Amino acid sequence: MKPRKRLSKWLSPGLGLKRWAILGGVALGLVVLGLWSMVNNQTAKQFTYDVVHFLQLNLPDLSFWQGLICVFIGIGLILYSSMQVSSRFHSTKGSSIDAYYEETILANGPKIVVIGGGTGLGVLLRGLKKYTSNITAAVTVGDDGGSSGKLREAFDVIPVGDIRNCIVALADEQDIMEKLFSYRFAKGEGLKGHSLGNLLLLGLTAVQGNFQDAVANIDQVLHISGRVLPITMEPLTLVAKMTDGKRIVGECHITDAEAAIAKLSIRPGDAEVLPEVLAAIAEADAIVLGPGSLYTSVLPNLCVKGVTEALAKARGRVFYVCNVMTQPGETTNYTATDHLQAILAHSQEGLVDYVIADDGTTSSDVALADFITGGGAHVQVDAAGIKKLGADLVTAPLVASDNPYRHASLPLAKTIMETLYNDNYFRLHRGLVKSYWDWQTYKHRKDLDT
Repeated sequence: MKPRKRLSKWLSPGLGLKRWAILGGVALGLVVLGLWSMVNNQTAKQFTYDVVHFLQLNLPDLSFWQGLICVFIGIGLILYSSMQVSSRFHSTKGSSIDAYYEETILANGPKIVVIGGGTGLGVLLRGLKKYTSNITAAVTVGDDGGSSGKLREAFDVIPVGDIRNCIVALADEQDIMEKLFSYRFAKGEGLKGHSLGNLLLLGLTAVQGNFQDAVANIDQVLHISGRVLPITMEPLTLVAKMTDGKRIVGECHITDAEAAIAKLSIRPGDAEVLPEVLAAIAEADAIVLGPGSLYTSVLPNLCVKGVTEALAKARGRVFYVCNVMTQPGETTNYTATDHLQAILAHSQEGLVDYVIADDGTTSSDVALADFITGGGAHVQVDAAGIKKLGADLVTAPLVASDNPYRHASLPLAKTIMETLYNDNYFRLHRGLVKSYWDWQTYKHRKDLDT
């Protein structure tokens, strides 16, 4: 790195280093003052140099003992300043100024709450952690199928599969952790079909006594960029009222239904949102709903008591990330406006500030048919309908080049962050130091795309 660029990093506001460097300089001055006073009282007449004469004229006239006290105070402050600087570097992933600078950018990033579930939430988190470490993932707990469903039924705990995916997405060593936590046992009585991550979370819950402490312990081991919380501590059962009048109970049955969904509800109906989630929403600069299955990953969270009210009172901007493709059975023939209308019907009007949607321009070498079953199609975006519902539409190329059915992590995160950075209300409340770090992140966003 060029010396000038490195110096600019040292001088950046909010690093927490300059104050200790200044204190160290003041301490060194005290040592010099003390030593000079001690020498001046004993042998000052022997010195005739101009510099000595200058010091005699300009430094305070202290006694020998006062000088000695200054020396000890100065040495103590130098040691204290050195320890403070050293502790900051030891707390980072690397010992260089570059590593510390990068961590400071993330630590000063916006506070973002992401609400949802399924694989979509993990995709978004992988991108957002490049911009900020102040992330709270509030995850749905309505899953009743697969490994999570079996463990939920056997041990009467909230399903852990979606939570596990979010933890892996935010982990430092993401690739290694994903292989480890997602490993599924292919055989073994009682083990077949279960993922190692689910079993680990279940075991830690038994050891710690509650699920929140178990997740907190995993956070410390994996050094995740943020925190992961269940939306509620009550295992939820999803109930869908269909357009043909039938009621379907259970997530795995809802996704298999052929009729369209008219309304979603949860059991127990009085399940309350986790207090930590409420606190995170209240402090957030942005709250992101989705991406993920509309009726089984996103809307169940809005049905939890207290969530809609918290979002309505939140000072942060509310985003909805519309799915790239319609989901057969859940959102067949849905437009982006239909997705937003369902969100508002299960919460309240005017709740969403921005709708993020794919602009349909991403090319892919992968055949779309490889990812579509049962009539799924690209979600059509109708700007007029979204505007009529009170939200601003933001479109960009968001589809992964290797999978036209999914979002690409970094382009999606970049679009959300750029929209937030350009929001006047957000910028007005950030303050000078954090606005500086927003600018630094925005300036280097091309590096984050790689």
